[in-house]
This record gives sequence, C-alpha cells and structure tokens, in this order.
Amino acid sequence: MQSLTVLREALRARRERRRRRERLRRELMEFRTPAERQELDDICGRYDTTVEELLAAREPPAAPPAPPRPAWEEAWDDIVLHFSDEE
Repeated sequence: MQSLTVLREALRARRERRRRRERLRRELMEFRTPAERQELDDICGRYDTTVEELLAAREPPAAPPAPPRPAWEEAWDDIVLHFSDEE
C-alpha cells in the first residue's frame, strides 16, 4: 500500500509542476513588445537562465553561497547595538 501512496504523490506533484509550467508559459507569452521581451531577457539574465529553459522547466544553476561576513562588520554591528541601547 505504501508504494501506491508514493505513486499517487508523485503523480500529484507531476500534475502540479505541469500546471505551474503552463501558467508560466501563459504569463511569458504576455511579454509581446520588444521592450517587454528585453525586460524579460534581463530578468532571466540575472538568474542565469533563459525563457526557453524556464519553459522546459529546467532549474537555473544554484546560486553560490554568500561569502562570510568580514569580522569588522560583525564588530560594527556590536558597536551600533551597544550605542543604541544607552538611551
């Protein structure tokens, strides 16, 4: 019975992905003018993907992890908190 539940969940997730992809496709087709298309291309460029990849439901590459904060920034936050508590 558990395998039937897993199968149902997989089918449900697949249907949901298909619905989201169709909704995205409709929304993307609303970008019709050259200026709108350029704006869409710029947005995709920020996320290192293309409209075609979005429509094919490919995930953009994962963003690199944020670099650790320099020690001086953490010290600065402590200083600012210290001064703001002395009201």
